[in-house]
Amino acid sequence: MKTDHEHQRLAALYRYGILDTPPEPQFDRLMTLATQFFDMPIVLVSFIDDTRQWIKAQRGLPVAITETPRDISFCSVAIAQDGVMVIHDATQDQRLQTFPSVTDDPHLRFYAGAPLITPDGHKLGTFCVLDQRPREFTPQQEALLESFAAMAMDELELRRAVQDLSAMALHDSLTSLPNRSHFRQLLAQACRRADQSGEKVLVGLLDLNRFKLINDTLGHAAGDELLRQVAQRLKHSLATSDVVARMSGDEFTLLLTDVSSMQDAHNIIERVYQTFDQPFVLGQREVFIRCSIGLSSYPDNALEPETLLSQADMAMYRVKRAGGGYAFFDLNQDQGSPIEIEQLTALNHAIERDELRLVFQPIVEARTLRVAGHEALLRWERQSGTVSPETFIPLAESSGLIVPIGRWVIRQAALAVARKQVDCVSVNISALEFQQPDFVKYIETVVQEMGIQPHQLYLELTESCLLHAERYSAVIQQLFALGIYTALDDFGTGYSSLTAVAHLPVKILKIDRSFMVEIGESSVTGVKALEVLRGVVTIAKAYGLTIVAEGVETELQAQALAEVDCTYLQGYLFGRPMPLPDVLLPQEKAEAWQNWYVSTEAQPPQESRVHSGRVQTRHTVLT
Repeated sequence: MKTDHEHQRLAALYRYGILDTPPEPQFDRLMTLATQFFDMPIVLVSFIDDTRQWIKAQRGLPVAITETPRDISFCSVAIAQDGVMVIHDATQDQRLQTFPSVTDDPHLRFYAGAPLITPDGHKLGTFCVLDQRPREFTPQQEALLESFAAMAMDELELRRAVQDLSAMALHDSLTSLPNRSHFRQLLAQACRRADQSGEKVLVGLLDLNRFKLINDTLGHAAGDELLRQVAQRLKHSLATSDVVARMSGDEFTLLLTDVSSMQDAHNIIERVYQTFDQPFVLGQREVFIRCSIGLSSYPDNALEPETLLSQADMAMYRVKRAGGGYAFFDLNQDQGSPIEIEQLTALNHAIERDELRLVFQPIVEARTLRVAGHEALLRWERQSGTVSPETFIPLAESSGLIVPIGRWVIRQAALAVARKQVDCVSVNISALEFQQPDFVKYIETVVQEMGIQPHQLYLELTESCLLHAERYSAVIQQLFALGIYTALDDFGTGYSSLTAVAHLPVKILKIDRSFMVEIGESSVTGVKALEVLRGVVTIAKAYGLTIVAEGVETELQAQALAEVDCTYLQGYLFGRPMPLPDVLLPQEKAEAWQNWYVSTEAQPPQESRVHSGRVQTRHTVLT
């Protein structure tokens, strides 16, 4: 009967996941080194399981064995005592003299074993040296053997840490389900297997209906618990060969393999949908929630994994508009244009085909016209022509491609700073990018690898993030701790509230171009528009926000914005988005600005000088 201590020891052993694993070079190197240090013919690293001694690595055994019964194992005796166990001659030890390894091949006589001890004190096995003749073993050799055992445990801890990190990289931390990245790998593998088997692969995108209501009324802790319960129900409703993953927020994906017919597919999805018939229990409260499921089939609907996901997404939104349920992708109902699917497929290859470009638009100080920085904007230039950002950005966001594309943009923008092509740069970040668990770490890595200062990179969030201010606040604070400021872009287009902005720790407010249309006009509406803007600027500055006005196209607008104390200006008046190296101001435009400011009795730039078609300016931080 096993004691509680033995139960705990075995549990500790199993947590390392080392049993029955193939040879690994780090343990083999320790064997070679120990053989040389101790001048011993046999060296082992072994672990004591419930009923056996399992050998992870060895040198010198005459027969390549991997395990022996525990009750005839030297090492099982060794872990039952403290410190290093030394047996000078096993034929003279009553505990061991009848063991088959002593009486028969390999006729072991000498043994010294140091326990492999976990940080919390559990002995998992031993690092041992053996010989077929009696030997002496000094206290110095015992201490050295304990050091080898400690090194083996260090390798074991490192091995587990690497496995844990790999699991974290591939799994969602809240639900423990595969994450978006892992799901894409599994989907690609399933499609390749289906090519051999002739079976269908079904991709499902599942979204919880009115999940925001749960968060808003019961709190985010309840919302997280609901997501965990949904994850468990979905797993239990599928076969072991099928996969459920969490993409983001309240979106889950289903991967159904070996589907022989559409009737099978309907039966499976019906079973999944029925798991929502029973209430979810959150604390003391019962909650009913339904879902919407969109599905796409390989190879019937598409051959590219990303296209399958996009089609499932289209079908899911059709279902959601209808109030819930499930539906399969239908070309006539879900595809607004045949071009969209082709564009999605092409967008998957845009980075590798070198079709993406960055252009840069200057941001200037309102009163001096010094160039304070640039905004990096993305362009997609295909062989067939340039695709409008208004077309491909929503496509990238709905398919999840915005994450790898966004990371490419961040790296390229930082590279332009590192090469001193621009002084500082702002980059637009989608909500989906911002929600990635490694987002802050990625930004930190890019800044370090490029050797730029954190304050030279700014991140712009869309105004929709005000809907979930509490979700973004912690990430913004982490970025601020790194020295990276965030800006709220397109302020005033839908969710604007300066009190809401106060709860989101952004440092820069970018006022949308729609505010600029009537600014600078002498009409009643023009005067009112300017006064409204003056009030926005005054309140924003009271909150400690720096103001950038977008869409400035006329000199009158620029002068009016400077008068209401707007800090920075951006728009066609100062330059259209241009590729490098044409991004900096041409000489004639710089001279025209200086002449205009002189004519309006404003101060011209104090430290600008023009030569070789570039304006050299002292760097001004957008703060």
